[in-house]
Amino acid sequence: MKKILLPLFVCMSISSMAQNSMLKNPVKGAVNSNKFDDIFISSNGKDAVLFAVEDSIIYAIDIADNNAANASVNAITTIPDFVKAKLDPAAGQATFLMDMEVNPLSKSLYVLVMNMTATERFILKVEKNGTAISILDLKNVTYSKLSLGNIHAYDLAFVNNALYVSAGGFSLDGELNWMAAPFTHNAAFTKRKTTFFKSNQGGAYLTTAPLEKITIGSVDGKDRIMGVTTCAPGFSVELAKVVGTGLLSVTEDFNIHQGTTTKAAYMYHDKKEWLFNHHGDNLYRIGKKYIDGSQVATNKINNNSTKLRDNAGNVAPGMPTDDMKLVANNVHMMAYWDQYRLVVLETSPNWGETGALKMLTVSAETPPPAGLDNLNNTAGELKIYPNPVKDFVLIELPVSVSKAGIEIVSIEGRIVHSQGINSNKTTIDVSKIPIGMYIVNMTLENDRKLSAKLIIE
Repeated sequence: MKKILLPLFVCMSISSMAQNSMLKNPVKGAVNSNKFDDIFISSNGKDAVLFAVEDSIIYAIDIADNNAANASVNAITTIPDFVKAKLDPAAGQATFLMDMEVNPLSKSLYVLVMNMTATERFILKVEKNGTAISILDLKNVTYSKLSLGNIHAYDLAFVNNALYVSAGGFSLDGELNWMAAPFTHNAAFTKRKTTFFKSNQGGAYLTTAPLEKITIGSVDGKDRIMGVTTCAPGFSVELAKVVGTGLLSVTEDFNIHQGTTTKAAYMYHDKKEWLFNHHGDNLYRIGKKYIDGSQVATNKINNNSTKLRDNAGNVAPGMPTDDMKLVANNVHMMAYWDQYRLVVLETSPNWGETGALKMLTVSAETPPPAGLDNLNNTAGELKIYPNPVKDFVLIELPVSVSKAGIEIVSIEGRIVHSQGINSNKTTIDVSKIPIGMYIVNMTLENDRKLSAKLIIE
């Protein structure tokens, strides 16, 4: 068996090299991966950062993987027996997949694994549809170390150039933390205590429970932080109300009813907002009705929110598919690809093993090509300039087209601007949109769609 040598310490020095624009005053040195619990990747459109969670510590690591031109070659199709056939040989030993994330720029897949004796954890980088897999070298990386204090990080989300962290303690006290990029080494999070009703965990109904698994999306033009917890109330809170002081009271908007949640992802497609939830081995889609804030009532202490599943774990009888749908079962892990697709690792009928890794399209409408540099604008019909842009961008309609609908969508799938245009050339003010990489989607009169990349500096 090949022995994987992992650093058992953290050493550091101040980095003087050209650095990742998402980091400020980072250090350079070795990071021990043996205690990583989760990983998360975000980008400002120029650079990507991998966040590795170690209990109450979060490492923001420059992975130097920022080339969007690689996205098309890194698209996932189907890789049979992914862990055993691909990850184990790359690791030199049998492994268990703990978490996986897609780099929104390069579309490389990063996988956190643990060996079967639970003595080593490390991150594997998967490229070119699984034909190139390597262990992420953490012996000399540039990073910023962020600390939550004495409370455990449950999940991370990134929006408007800021990182949000749900956290909690063994007492089940809840807390939301946030920090704006660039992330400064040893910087402190701004935090706010939360109170939230928890359905029957450990035989008790708890009101101080953490929010656990979170994602952020735009519903009716307002950013909302939403997710699902263990046992298993769900929530959706307007992000503007999160930032503040004092106790944040979060209400229960719906209930998945029992079980353990692994991940949440916001998506917008088919002209609708969705919350996708990996719960147990199942993947569910929750509709706008339960994430737009309309379900908030004054009394949630008696577990009176709508149960979207029955006692057997099935979607509740009579539930419209636009409100709750079982999308897939036998899912071990998922990762967000874009607003149309998820990467999923299937379970296996063999105990302790997993199955294929595949791209799962969850929209009814046809998604664009998987790579940012291979969008539906090969003939150059959709003209956008200047690009990159800082303030005003000019969008020109194709010849013989008199009107169209425009959406500017972040690489995380959030619609940041939409409007109809009725002239050949239209100027749009993007100065208030956070810097980053975006996709401009144009829908023409005949329902034909064009897409192009836009960079806001």
